[in-house]
Amino acid sequence: MLHFLAGLPRSGSTVLAAILNQHPLVHVSTTSGLHSLIASTREQIETDPVFQTSTVEQRDKEYVSICRGIINGKYEHVTKPIILDKGRTWPIPRVMKNMEKILGRKMKIVATVRNVPDCIASFVKIAKPENLQSFCVNSPLVGHVQQSYISLHLGFQEDPSCFHFVDYDKLLSDPKTQLKHICEFLELPSYDFDFKNIDASTVKEDDEKAWNIPGLHDVKPVLERQSKLTAKDILRDNYKRFIQARFWFNENEKDLEKPELDISTETAIKGDLVTAKKMVERLHKENPKCDRTAYNMGLFTLMDGKLQEGMAFLDRGRRENVFGNRDIPTPSPMWDGAATGTVLLVLEGGLGDQMHGVRYAKNIADRGCRVVVSCSPELFEIIQEVEGVSAVVCTGTSTCIYHDYWTPSMSVVRPLRYEYKDIKGTPYIPPSRHFNKSNQLTIGLRWQGNPAFEHEQHRIFPPKEFFDAVKIEGVRYISLQRDMGVEHKPGWVEQARLDTWVETKQSIASCDLVISSCTSVAHLAAATGKETWIVTPVLPYYLWALPGDKTPHYDSVTLFRQTKFDYWKDTMKQINKALKAKVKAFNKQKKTIK
Repeated sequence: MLHFLAGLPRSGSTVLAAILNQHPLVHVSTTSGLHSLIASTREQIETDPVFQTSTVEQRDKEYVSICRGIINGKYEHVTKPIILDKGRTWPIPRVMKNMEKILGRKMKIVATVRNVPDCIASFVKIAKPENLQSFCVNSPLVGHVQQSYISLHLGFQEDPSCFHFVDYDKLLSDPKTQLKHICEFLELPSYDFDFKNIDASTVKEDDEKAWNIPGLHDVKPVLERQSKLTAKDILRDNYKRFIQARFWFNENEKDLEKPELDISTETAIKGDLVTAKKMVERLHKENPKCDRTAYNMGLFTLMDGKLQEGMAFLDRGRRENVFGNRDIPTPSPMWDGAATGTVLLVLEGGLGDQMHGVRYAKNIADRGCRVVVSCSPELFEIIQEVEGVSAVVCTGTSTCIYHDYWTPSMSVVRPLRYEYKDIKGTPYIPPSRHFNKSNQLTIGLRWQGNPAFEHEQHRIFPPKEFFDAVKIEGVRYISLQRDMGVEHKPGWVEQARLDTWVETKQSIASCDLVISSCTSVAHLAAATGKETWIVTPVLPYYLWALPGDKTPHYDSVTLFRQTKFDYWKDTMKQINKALKAKVKAFNKQKKTIK
């Protein structure tokens, strides 16, 4: 009979496995690759042409039979009748559904759990990182805990009856009761477990080879707490960032006390920027070493017109993986703004960020440098046209190209020592030539970028409200929308050619005006000097931080700002009013020319 052992890393699964192995009927594996074998078998059957000659039903039946053979083969050496296979991925819902078909019954998963910050703190104790902050943000061990929590939560939501939770603290304080409940869940006869003579050899794993951390799964012979230090003592300022609802105790997110920084962020998103700013300033004063708080300070500092100071704050968000990209693996130093030589300008962020960042190639070149630009490959033809760019290479291969220095594009204003007054908003990407000019005012529309970014930055607006606002008699409209969101296009909007960025640039050239949310299309239009109206949420992107409807980054851009969180009607009214004036002026000029 096959059952499963899962749970959160550092929550006692290894010591529990060693204890359960005392039972004469139970064998608990070490960390198993069984699920990987089953998953790869499924992929092979679904992709290998050899299997495609049979029906779906035949393939499913064959798959189940093969997987049962894999399970039997893996554990043919085990003489005990009850097996618990240990693995973190068993609670994933699709895995549970798949295993139900293979087993012919629902899974039974014993899952060890623990307060998430305690799990992270346990990893910190054993890994002994030199930089605690970097470990908490970047360590794959931390990501392992977080992903395991998500999988376990999703699995429990899928089918709570499949789970029996074993809380780490309860296991230590009352192991006899916990083991009794486990035996009942697995329908095992009771057993008098020994908690003072635990045999660690049954769960021994080569931790140094597998994880590069010796002793990761070491088990002491006596079940007892190993340290008096608390997670708060170990994680210090990082403790609150890892707090999650203990759903195994029926906690939910509403039961948790939110960190003040999270509250300040929510306050800013909802449009109360004055209150949010005061909160962040106080938090930063209380803890100036907190990078998360400093990053939040960045936007408010930019709003005050202090570009250098604001970008210095935003740059600290890199250590939290919330700003820009990670540093590239190069031995070359970062450019200081004064040294001459070959500078690698690393374009980062989304495609729009990259289009914006390349504007500074000329500024770097004007200081006596040769500029090599790395960017996403789909932008090559656009980027190579920009003045100051000597060569273009693909992101990820840039370190193979000779360079004396390098600089990340989203922070390049810092070594340039620019303040807002130093930024020139003139076009820098050559526009496409367009010969078939319409006698009607032609407007390009883009109503959505990447949905993940749109929702995350609260900049997505209802398409119908947008179309109702921009539709005016006598105007020609073309769609600059591609991929997701195209299904919203009304019939009165023509579809432009957008297969490549060169084609997109040509389509933009055919427009008199582009109206868009904060997307890569908006950046491209503005960079070519096309009049561009950008719709931005009440909490703006950092490029639009300065108050007002204009921006120093692009002379041709007008910003239409949301006035109230989750409410776009006022903004759409502003656009409609401005557009009516634009159409009137265009028609008046057309009559004058005639």
